[in-house]
Amino acid sequence: MRTWTMPALAGLALAGALSFTPQVGRSADHREAPAVDLRPASDINDIYAFVSPTTPGNVVLIMTVNPVADPDFAGTYAFSPNTRYRIAADVNGDVVFDRYVDLFFTPVANGSQTFTAFLPGGRKIVGTTTPGTVRPSGPNEPIINSSPDNRIKIFAGLTDDPFFFDGVGFSRALAGTGGFRGEDSFAGFNVSSIVIELPASLIAGSSKKIQIEGFTSVNVSRDDKSGLSQHLSGRRLVQFDRVGNPAVATAFIPAAQRDAFNQSNPRSDARRWAPTIVSALKSLGTSDENIAILASVAVPDTLKLDLTQPQGFPNGRRPADDVVDTLLTLVFNTPTGDEVDANDVPFPSTFPYLAPPQQAN
Repeated sequence: MRTWTMPALAGLALAGALSFTPQVGRSADHREAPAVDLRPASDINDIYAFVSPTTPGNVVLIMTVNPVADPDFAGTYAFSPNTRYRIAADVNGDVVFDRYVDLFFTPVANGSQTFTAFLPGGRKIVGTTTPGTVRPSGPNEPIINSSPDNRIKIFAGLTDDPFFFDGVGFSRALAGTGGFRGEDSFAGFNVSSIVIELPASLIAGSSKKIQIEGFTSVNVSRDDKSGLSQHLSGRRLVQFDRVGNPAVATAFIPAAQRDAFNQSNPRSDARRWAPTIVSALKSLGTSDENIAILASVAVPDTLKLDLTQPQGFPNGRRPADDVVDTLLTLVFNTPTGDEVDANDVPFPSTFPYLAPPQQAN
């Protein structure tokens, strides 16, 4: 059984950085590989996991897709009906995932979608997405889909992109043509978000230390466009993308290998990807001590969450956590920041914990 400790997690996984190019959309895990460019609704941007600030016995899990969503076209962004959206938990440290939350979406009808969420213990919730809008009066109120006992809540729809980072400033700094601007490159853009709050025992069992991974798998059958029957039959679903920590693929994995990384099993990370990750850090001049810290986070690339410890990256990840500054400091062996310390709009303190979607000007 693989074990991990909080000191070993003082690292983060590169949120937006090392092999970054002037294409800002490719920072974090936004459009980081050729295949995901072709299926943005199946492209995982970020995964978050944290203890609920309103109900301490609950855990909040978040997955965002559809990167760099323009508010002027809010009605065109949807979840794919040919994709399984999965948030998985390993409860004993062996990198074999024990519990899952799976969501399947219907095609868009009248501006919204219906989804079916399959949860641990045979639970199932059927819900509705919150439609995006370009009206000047503001976005729709979030539709909160709940279990009959109200212990489980699910939101699915457009939100403001919770990732904040000066991508252009970083690109200029790497090129030697300038420094950080202190401007959030993701300000003004939306993403499609899935937010799930549920009792910690449902996703973690009796464990207090879990590893979280987000997966998308695409339905390759031309005959069945619903995706839902694939959950029942278990056939023709092919892993498409995966994310644990922010931007491991973007930061550590060469561009030509990112599709292979996204489609690989986290259990193979130590054997298959550790040499590549260490090589990338050495080329940046990262110290051996910090390489060990960062490698412990990225290998395997899972988001670690200790329910008994204070929350905040690298113990889980909350939307407001400034992951970039921690990452840059470790990579460059000295206190470093991008001068963007918060999201462009405040995060709410209650479910669904993400800011409402940006509206067209």
